[in-house]
Formats: sequence, structure tokens, C-alpha cells
Amino acid sequence: MAKAYDRVEWHFLQAMMEKMGFCPVWIKWINSCLKTVTYSFNCNGEAKGFVTPGRGIRQGDPLSPYLFLICSEGLSSLLRKAEESNRIQGLKISRQGPELTHLFFADDSLIFCKADKQQATEIMNILKIYEAASGQMINLDKSAVFFSRNMISDQREEVCQALGGMNEAKQGKYLGLPMVISRTKDQIFGFVRENIKRRLQNWKSKFLSSAGKEVMLKSVAMAMPTYVMSCFKLSRKLCKDISALMANFWWGETSGRNKMHWTSWERMARKRNEGGLGFKDLEAFNKAMLGKQIWRILTKPNLLVSKVLKAKYFPKESIRHCNPPKSASWIWQGLMGARSLLDKGLIRRIGNGRNTRIWEHKWIPKTISGMPSTVKPNNCDLERVDELICHNRWNKNTIFRVFNRNDAERILSIPLSLSGREDSYYWQPQAGGEYTVNSGYKIQMKNNRKARKSASEVAGSSYIEGSQQVSQMWNTLWQLNIKHKIKLFIWKCIQGALPVREAVSRRTRIGDPICRTCGEAQETSEHLLLTCPHTADIWKASPIHWEGAQEQNKKEFESSTRSSPLRTVEKAHREWLEQVEVEKSKDRTSTEETAHMHDQQNQGNEAQGAMIMDLSTATRKGQNNLGIGVTVRTTAGTKIVEWKLKERSLGNQSLDDALALKLVLCKAAQYQWSRIRLNFANKELLKQLTKTQPLGSRMATLLEDIVNVKRLFCMCSFCLSREENMIDSRKLSVDALGIIVDEERNVPQCL
Repeated sequence: MAKAYDRVEWHFLQAMMEKMGFCPVWIKWINSCLKTVTYSFNCNGEAKGFVTPGRGIRQGDPLSPYLFLICSEGLSSLLRKAEESNRIQGLKISRQGPELTHLFFADDSLIFCKADKQQATEIMNILKIYEAASGQMINLDKSAVFFSRNMISDQREEVCQALGGMNEAKQGKYLGLPMVISRTKDQIFGFVRENIKRRLQNWKSKFLSSAGKEVMLKSVAMAMPTYVMSCFKLSRKLCKDISALMANFWWGETSGRNKMHWTSWERMARKRNEGGLGFKDLEAFNKAMLGKQIWRILTKPNLLVSKVLKAKYFPKESIRHCNPPKSASWIWQGLMGARSLLDKGLIRRIGNGRNTRIWEHKWIPKTISGMPSTVKPNNCDLERVDELICHNRWNKNTIFRVFNRNDAERILSIPLSLSGREDSYYWQPQAGGEYTVNSGYKIQMKNNRKARKSASEVAGSSYIEGSQQVSQMWNTLWQLNIKHKIKLFIWKCIQGALPVREAVSRRTRIGDPICRTCGEAQETSEHLLLTCPHTADIWKASPIHWEGAQEQNKKEFESSTRSSPLRTVEKAHREWLEQVEVEKSKDRTSTEETAHMHDQQNQGNEAQGAMIMDLSTATRKGQNNLGIGVTVRTTAGTKIVEWKLKERSLGNQSLDDALALKLVLCKAAQYQWSRIRLNFANKELLKQLTKTQPLGSRMATLLEDIVNVKRLFCMCSFCLSREENMIDSRKLSVDALGIIVDEERNVPQCL
């Protein structure tokens, strides 16, 4: 479209909103926004003139893109009507797939039809009708037509003429991506490498510090290929070429020649707590981004792209188990290559159990494989998980009869949904269960480390993997409150990436490795910074830790005997532990005060008629029982009823408390109370209730039910309370461990 926003006719926009069923008041507001616009001209810094437009929507206005979409709906309706009346024929990727006549992206449009003169003429007629009604105009100079390779040249020319002399697109890009993928993938996607190369050449590396280069590479260079990598798989050679460009920029150049790389890019691409700098491994990052597309297809089957790909490549099965044909497109081959990544962390989240197969799908939490370890019995005809459920509860007898004890315990620890929702997919490595590129990248890098370790064991070489102490050391470095360039210098020292004389001599066989300053030993990083006599004099003159300085000066200023270094370290460590304990006590006091104040404030703000419920839970070691105790009172403090409930423990305090909260809400709903407040002592659960992404699939199911039941009340609030304020409910929860059936006791009003 030419000048798409500026040509929109206001009367057409109003008619479209009326046709789409917008409220008349809303339409009036939109018209006011459109017709009250005025423009002036900036002449030499002064606003002059006064222009009142008669059409168009403003550029940069956050409302404008949505108004333009309403206008585009007019063109979409014309194309759909032409398809329904068989005046045009859309494109079908497969026989069973949906028929595509158009795809819109802002003011760019892709229109599909049969390549003949009749349908091309019909397309032009539709565009002319749309132009006359909306004020839009097709920009033929920026438009092109793309043909199948089976079309002969005469037919192509005929169609181009019917389309107003439109040019034919041979090989180009649309929205930044190549339109045709040929066999030479390196040439097709070579523009990514060239774009990064040009951008890096615009910056002189010698004018940037190491910290500046790091920011440049992470924020600019590594962001440039992400758009392409989210759709296509880049070749390994191309990824290595791009990594080489970034490595050369990092280490710099002299007289047009690259400087020596003192450590590998693979090491620099590790996480910071593993001794790297956090750069991305492009091949692993590419795979993680393609995994996001598979996740969208799995979790959003109603998307147009999901319908098209399913009809083409996996019409009768899941994308996780289909076999890619040899003639598959490059996009599909890339997605299939990333499929193994999702298998590492994907699990079924049980709803009603109808779409999950017991022996084929991953659905059991806290297991390596996610599948039952029990071998399917010969006489077992159970296939789906819903066959293990009876009246919205697990059928314990069937489960213990079919599965071994470990599997049975894990299955019974899965909470079932009250709403009977459909089964869904859950991504275990990420809190909230939603696949993210970052979590997928971490999984892929972990797999790469395991592969390198296995390869080194086969080759007989050693592979050093970072321990917890090493990770803690790196974390300490990056958390230091010093300039980032100093942190990078320390990183180079630890990684042996300093160009000291010994390293230069070892790698180039040129030069003398002996330290030029003292002439006594080889110039290694350790010698240069620690053991060289000249360096030792510098360290003596530099400021050091207070404890060390105090001991150093005690003899001179107090004429007393110096303590041993060990006693000095012990004293400093003891004082550090005391300081940590002080900080913990402050945090604990602050938390208790906040909870107490929160409790008192909410209690004072409760409206008349609300029921205050104190909830406590209890478990016993070695048992699977969960005791739930509840006391219900009015805002005046009058106790109404006491409940003792017994359930199966889910094996986690927060999960048990969430299960108890869900059951208590359901029981309160049976009493038809309209206003309630629940007090409990689990701070973590209160955080989970306010988060949008719960931790774990089981917690997600429980919180989903809690939110649904909460809607049954006019007012329902959750408050944090201290254990000592809920002694009665605590005693009830302990007593509940010994009951056989749930108990409730109405408290006489005289008490």
C-alpha cells in the first residue's frame, strides 16, 4: 500500500466498525480522536500554519495500527467472498490443509490465487473496489508476483499484464527472510554473516575496552541473527563463521591482521558461573529458538501455521512422533532437528486424562523418563490415564494393582483438576511450565557438555567439569562491586588468557619466557601478579583488608605481639558469621512484623459478615497422610465451627498447603458463605498465589483450582499469619492424622 495510514477514509473506517458490531459510543469516541487532529509546519524551529486533515490516521499513535487492521478487514472480506463464490482459488499446501487466499502483515499483503489471467483480473477488480471505498492505493512499484517453477514464460507474462504490469519476483526476501530456499543454504543465509560483518567493521575494536566489546557483541552482533534463527536452521559452517567474526572482534586486530586468541570461543560461550563470559553458542541458540516454534504448534493447535503444518506433515499423529519425509522443506527439517530438545523437559500435565496414554506418554513427575517404570502386564487393557480416575479421584485399588509401589506413589501425588480441563503440555525446566528460549538453551548447552565429556572419556583424555566450589568462585567474581573491565582482567588471569611471555613463547616458539623485570623465573600469570619481587613490593604498598591491616600495624602502633595468620583469618571469619546472623535476624524480624501488621490491617478492614478461617496442616515422618485443621470464626472472634480433614500428602509442604487450601475453599463454598478470609503460615504459598507462573505442574493445577473456586465468593482473601496465632487449628491438624473420615464440630454459641 502507498501511504497506507495517510489515505484511510474516515467514513469507511466508521462503516467498518459499525459492520463489525462496535458500540456506537465507542465509534463516536474514535471519530472524535480522528477529527480533532490539527497539524502545523516547522519552519526554522517555529510552528507555523494550521492544517485540519480530512482523512488519514496518525503515524506513531498507539491506536493507529488497530484502526488500520479494521480497514484491512474490508479487503479480507472481499477476498473471502470471492473465494466462496469460486471466483478465485487459494493455495493449499496439502490436500487436507486449509486453503489460503491472503496473509496480511500491517500494510504488507500476500495474496494467493491460481496463475491464470481470469483470476489475476479478479484480484485487480477486488483491489480497485477496496481502493475506491477505503482510499487506499496499491504501490505497483513495490509489488511483485511470484510464480511456481512449472509456469512457462508466456503464461507468466500474461498474468503480469493482467495484474497491471507487475514485476516478477525471482529471488528475494520478504519481511527480512528469503522467499525461496535452494540447496545452497550457505549462500541463501549468507546475508546474515555479511550484515554482522559490516556492523562490526563500523566499530574500531581498538577504541573499545573489553567491557565495551562485550556489550557490543551481546546487544548488537548476537541480536542480529535471532530473527532468522527463529524460523530457519542455520548451517554449522555459517554459525562457526559468525562466531569467528565475533571472536576476532573481541581479541582485536593489528595492521589488518587478527590478534592471537588466548582462549577458545567455546569456553567464552559458557555461562559465567562456569568460567565463561555468557556469549551464545549460536548453533545451540538456533536449536532453542526452533524449539519455541514446536512448542507453539503443540500448545496452540488452532493457529493457522499449526493447521497448515499438521495437515502437511503429521495429519494423524503428534508432531513429537511423526517421521519427516525426505522431501520435507528446510523449515520442517529444522523443526525436526529441534524436536529432541523438547523431549528433554516436556511432560503431560494431567487434567481429565483422556488425551494421555499411560504407556507411551511422559506424564509421571519426579522421574527421569517421565513414563511408568512398571512393565505393562499381559492381561492389562488400560490405555488412557482417565481409566485410572473415578469420580474425579485416583482409583487407588487399580493403581496399586497395576503399577509397582514407586510408580503408584508418584501417580497418587499428581493432583487432579476440579474443572475437568483437557490434558496439556508442561515444560518442566521453567517455572510456570511455559517453554522459553533461555530455558531451552540451557538444556541444549547441558547436553553439549555431556557429549563433550563422553567424547573425552572415549578418547582417553580428561574433561574438567566445574564443581560447586568453582561455580561459587565465579559467582563471587561477577558479584564484586568493582568496574567490569577489572572483572574481565581477573577472568583473563584465571583462564590463562593474558599474553605473558611464557604463553607467547609456548604458542609461537618465539621470544624468551623469562621475566624481564626480575630475570629469575618464567613470566607466567602467577609470577607476574604474585611471586615476582617487583610485584610483591607493589602489593605491600597497596591497601588490604581491615583485619589484615589491623594485624600488620598492631606491632608498630600498639607494641604488642602479632597474631598468627590463621588466628587472624579465624577472627575475620567469626565476625563475618556474626554479621550474617545479624542480617538474618533483621530479615526474620522484618518478616514477622510485616506479617503481623498485614494480619492486623486486614482484620480491621474486613466487612461485617465475613468468616475468618485459620488453616494448618500436619504430616508424620514415614507416612503419606496429611492432616488439615480449620477453625472458623466471625470478625468479632466468635468461633463457629471446627474441621478435621484427612488427605494423602503430596510430599511437599507448599503442595500440601495448596491442596489443603483448595479443599477448605470447596468446603466453605458448600456452606454458601459469601465473604471469607483464610489465614495460613506458609509464606511461599502466599507468594505462589500472587505469581503468574507457579513452580511445577502440580502446583499449577492446584492454583488453577483455587482461583476457580475463589470466584464463587463475593470476597475471598488470603493472609499470612504466625503459627502461634493459630494454636487451635494446629492442634486440629495433628488430631486429623488419626481420623478415618473427615470430622466437623459446630461450636456452641455459649462457648
